[in-house]
Amino acid sequence: MPNEADHFQHRELTDRLTHTSDGHPTVVLGQVLSGMGGVGKTQLAAHHARSLLARGAVDLAVWVPAAERATIVQAYADAARAVLPGHVDEDPDRAARQFLTWLQTTDRRWLVVLDNLDVPEHVRGLWPPTATPSADQGSAPAPGTGPLGRLVVTTRRTDTALAGRGRSFIDVGTYTPDEARTYLATALAGLPTPPAEADLAALAEDLGHLPLALSHAAAYIRDRRDSMTCTSYRARLQDQRGALARMFPERESLPDDYARTVATTWSMSVEHADTLTPRGLALPMMRLLSLLDPTGVPVAVLTSPPVLDHLRRAHPGRPAPAGQDAEDALSALARLHLVTRSGFGDDAVVGVHRLVQRATREQRATRPDRDTALTAADALVRVWPMRVHASALGQRLRANATALVEHAEEWLWEDGLHPVLTRFGESLGKSGALSQAIDHWASVLDTARERLGGDHRDTLFTRHQVILWRGMAGEANYAAEAFASLAEEMTRVLGADDSQTMSTRVQSARWLGRTGGEQSARQVMEDLLPDLMRLLGPDHPDTLTTRGHLASLRGKAGDPRAAVDTYAALLEDERRMFGGDHPGSLLTRSMLARWRGRVDGAAAAIEDFEALLPDQIRVLGPDHPDTLSTRGQIAAWRGVAGDHARALQELDVLMTDQIRHLGPDHPHVLTTRHSQARFHGAAGDPALAAELIEALMPDQLRILGPDHPKTHAIQADLERWREKARECGA
Repeated sequence: MPNEADHFQHRELTDRLTHTSDGHPTVVLGQVLSGMGGVGKTQLAAHHARSLLARGAVDLAVWVPAAERATIVQAYADAARAVLPGHVDEDPDRAARQFLTWLQTTDRRWLVVLDNLDVPEHVRGLWPPTATPSADQGSAPAPGTGPLGRLVVTTRRTDTALAGRGRSFIDVGTYTPDEARTYLATALAGLPTPPAEADLAALAEDLGHLPLALSHAAAYIRDRRDSMTCTSYRARLQDQRGALARMFPERESLPDDYARTVATTWSMSVEHADTLTPRGLALPMMRLLSLLDPTGVPVAVLTSPPVLDHLRRAHPGRPAPAGQDAEDALSALARLHLVTRSGFGDDAVVGVHRLVQRATREQRATRPDRDTALTAADALVRVWPMRVHASALGQRLRANATALVEHAEEWLWEDGLHPVLTRFGESLGKSGALSQAIDHWASVLDTARERLGGDHRDTLFTRHQVILWRGMAGEANYAAEAFASLAEEMTRVLGADDSQTMSTRVQSARWLGRTGGEQSARQVMEDLLPDLMRLLGPDHPDTLTTRGHLASLRGKAGDPRAAVDTYAALLEDERRMFGGDHPGSLLTRSMLARWRGRVDGAAAAIEDFEALLPDQIRVLGPDHPDTLSTRGQIAAWRGVAGDHARALQELDVLMTDQIRHLGPDHPHVLTTRHSQARFHGAAGDPALAAELIEALMPDQLRILGPDHPKTHAIQADLERWREKARECGA
């Protein structure tokens, strides 16, 4: 039996083991402690065994190293020679069977611990005897009618072969935050300057509350107590340039008689998982997971065609893997507790401890390569819908892209700008995280200039994105000027008829129209459209998008009827090409409804938006930003029609949903807050309207900036409602 750890941490599972076993005194209770390597399964089992012996609850405890069948047989044979009266066979196999028979018939109370049983086949025919409760309300057999013992198994596996006949799984996870902090406080109490509570909590979080990592980190710090603090250790740990192996003690300095380092513990599990069916696929899957978000990788990513191609390349001589093979590879990793899986269907995700990821990335045998990184990037792009940004899935995909960039950015530039960097930046902006989008594209632009040069088309494209999102964040004048300048440069480098040049010319006209030049912008767009139709064709998405911009400019230039007619014609073509449920068709219906309201009145807008809403709920979902925006449009047009009470009621409900699904800083939330103020004023309470806008202004300035057109409109409204409030008070 291993010695107890120097700073054994009592945990909830310690009591659970005791209470469960004490509740079944006449049944051989089989408790299978299952968890990833390093969570403390062996220490829990050893502490439990000592506790039973100390309390006199068992007469005999047999500790069995179960990593190999031969060691199980030998441990049983040795136990037989120690406890059996009379002759014990010299042959270990026959002696082991004698011991198992004795366990079945003895009146002595016993405990057998099978430690580190990671191959269920090793114990076939060697399970200690068990007796299960009867079917009659789970009652135990009468005393003397069965064996009087307890069985504890420690394993990384979750195979059903380990359960049954009275054996049940107990999942062993990491410490709770409180347990981890308490452990570190005890283990580091002897430092010259004891760490503060906040430092202990932060270190525990950095190590993912994993018992083995906490033990080894504490030993490492103690060994260097004169030169290292908790804070300096954290700094070294977070520096990804330092190998994980150098963050923990050398093998000869490991604490608590532990024989393997942190990294070796998991590399052995990965190697073991790779031997399971489908053989050879768990390792490449683990390499992929090591580059992605530890909190959750969508299963759809890990079973996508790019991943299946990657698994095929790992074993080119075999039949091409199918989606079920990828699922089975994930199951093999889960059976060794290297990953966790939660959710079902489209919501299914796989999680992995971040230290397991880091060890995988750093161990030579498991280290991911260029093909792994590009596969992960291609898989993210493959499953990333175009209009999923302000949603839980969009947030999860961005988290995975962030992790991939952190661990494999160099490989994402080998053939120019990888599409995952583009999809990531677009998703940030379209989710409402405008400042993050700008920072992302600015960083990408720096890298593009350094690696590709200023005239490379990927560099020019990235400049386009920086300008676009700065404009969306409120810098409309900058966007208009910068797009005009970039269009000239693209014409020089790429040519006037290049699709990228044309796209930038369209944006130049669009932003000119947003800065007061509606008439000029309309004319530029009118001139551009024939060129786009000639170069790309009338049905190309860029051509259709330009027709939408032209429709808006016609309305803003003073011809709202032309806007309605242009949007109506565009919608007819989009339905013909893509169908009525295509996101582009739904967006055009929304724009058409807005301009119909300006031409035909609020009732027409409400009618169109109310017809649109059920289709958006069905196609996009009730929580999609476009669906929520349509609810805001319905409420706003009700207010325009004079039904202020109903408008405010609907806006209040909408605000709650928007904050829950989009976050309080999303621009749509700011719009809803402005609408609430506006209709409170229109309903006869200008003082409240002014008060609400005063509360809105700091957030408006912080999120969209002082130069955004909506900021100017809100400032004007604030002065107007203040003036009306003064008039009402006079």
